[in-house]
Amino acid sequence: MRLATMAMALLLAAVAAPGPAGAQDAPTLPNLVWLDPPRPAPSDPFPIEGEALSSLDRFRGRAVVLNFWATWCPPCVAEMPTLDRLAGLFDPEDLAVVTMAADRAGEDKIRAFYERIGARNLGVYRDPQMHLARALRVFGLPTTLLIDHDGMVVAQLVGEAEWDGEAALAAVGPLAEAARSARLDPVPRAATAE
Repeated sequence: MRLATMAMALLLAAVAAPGPAGAQDAPTLPNLVWLDPPRPAPSDPFPIEGEALSSLDRFRGRAVVLNFWATWCPPCVAEMPTLDRLAGLFDPEDLAVVTMAADRAGEDKIRAFYERIGARNLGVYRDPQMHLARALRVFGLPTTLLIDHDGMVVAQLVGEAEWDGEAALAAVGPLAEAARSARLDPVPRAATAE
């Protein structure tokens, strides 16, 4: 009985984990877990379109929806159009939707997949050896991480989600707005009071 009570208390605490400011009354995205404390995103390199190497540092100053997927993963394929629509809803200076292919598919195969589903807002990012995925503790596909404009991983969702739906927008919107505010008003409020 005592073990069951403790398990229920832990479950309620996890469900009640705080999200971004103002999101308490918003609809919740199933399986989204807010990290407390957030952890820094790694700087491990990964190939981008044109086979150049980059890192998550290139997105610093923007909120990031980082989705690990594979062309052979049915739930990954099913949610990809919603990620494309999410990317189209926000200013790319405020939010980057990074769909990181975790399989060995080359650029041509990824571009052909995007064309087949009509994706217009997604870039080609690859993690074929899963170095970045391991650094971020990704153990299943699809997995999506939310990263704030300071480069901190603030939330993680394992499984498929409707990324352009009301609950996802309630989670992602405040992060994009914080990135926009920091970009438009880079001086902290406390510093302007002096």
